[in-house]
Amino acid sequence: MSGNKEQEQPWEPQPIAGEKFHEPGKWANINRAPYDRVSGVLYKRAGNIKRVLYAPGDFAPDMPEPWQGQGETVVRWLFSEQGGTEENLLTGRNLEFLHDTTLAPGAATGMQAHTGTDEIFYVISGEGILHHRPTPGSPVIARPLRPGDVVLVYSGEYHSLSNPAEEESLRLIVIGLTCRQGIT
Repeated sequence: MSGNKEQEQPWEPQPIAGEKFHEPGKWANINRAPYDRVSGVLYKRAGNIKRVLYAPGDFAPDMPEPWQGQGETVVRWLFSEQGGTEENLLTGRNLEFLHDTTLAPGAATGMQAHTGTDEIFYVISGEGILHHRPTPGSPVIARPLRPGDVVLVYSGEYHSLSNPAEEESLRLIVIGLTCRQGIT
């Protein structure tokens, strides 16, 4: 994972047209991405996440010409709670925080378990490793993290992030979801 090495780009299918994608009852799983539920982690690899083409993105019919949408926009639907596409990730949860995290080359977070807070990790750039241990005494599972991957780690599960690269930083968006009383 040297910084001089070209980034491996996962294959992605052609985007689906927005009007087709939003047909009622068409997309029960918003991104048609298989979940890896090994040890409870929701793990979606970038190549499996559905891409949708909007042309133009967010049409604005009531606005004057300079504010009309134009060109093409591709949206990668990571998770969704919209009707007909809900994944129920927010059921019993509130948004607690959203932050941008950058791990320097060779850096790692300590193995930790946040009680009461689920965390979603979305990889923006770099390559890293998620070490996940669902319960004390269980084996630690190492999962590669590449740009576009998204992972949900549940409250109380042990996990750490590492950046084994020698030159490139690992950058992630982290979303914290507080579990409401009695929900895990």
